[in-house]
Amino acid sequence: MEYNDLELLSLMHEQNETARDILYDKYKYIVESLLHKYQNIAQKYNIDLKELEQEAYYAFSDALSNFEPNKNATLSTFIHLCIERRIKKIIKRHTGAKAQILNNSFSLDYDYEDTSLKDIISDNNVFEPLNNLTQEEHFIDLIKNIKQTLSPFEYKVFTYIIDGLDYQAIAQTLNLNPKQVDNTIQRIKHKIRDIITKD
Repeated sequence: MEYNDLELLSLMHEQNETARDILYDKYKYIVESLLHKYQNIAQKYNIDLKELEQEAYYAFSDALSNFEPNKNATLSTFIHLCIERRIKKIIKRHTGAKAQILNNSFSLDYDYEDTSLKDIISDNNVFEPLNNLTQEEHFIDLIKNIKQTLSPFEYKVFTYIIDGLDYQAIAQTLNLNPKQVDNTIQRIKHKIRDIITKD
């Protein structure tokens, strides 16, 4: 005998593990498709894909437990929204930290058309289920533009700054005069300002 989703959910709430397994098998493709969708951005920020997968399955379980059929959404849509929201929160946590380091390192607190760099890449906005990863995409584009604009040496210094090193630590790491590194950082800041004002 075949059951529909609502019947399976009802059985699942009665602790029927077979019903839960059927629903997992039926909708696990949603987890797989969303993990595939966000795989590149996860790798970009060194997010553990196993962690992301685990969180996705937690969200899957929560969706099954909290689905309300009177909300005018199908179970598959609700599962998709819950999983994507959880994945975005994980990505937001990682990219927010990177963005905050960039903010603190370069103090780009000036306004450009009422939008500062902090507004663009800071960790202030909460993701909603249907939003795109606009913030992350913008941050990735910014980093890409920075890499294309900076010289190889400047970009190396930039990556050390993103990792949280100050100019003296960078100078020690590269065996350079601290003043030389400080001058390089000033050039980097000016170039980044130029990139922002051209956007």
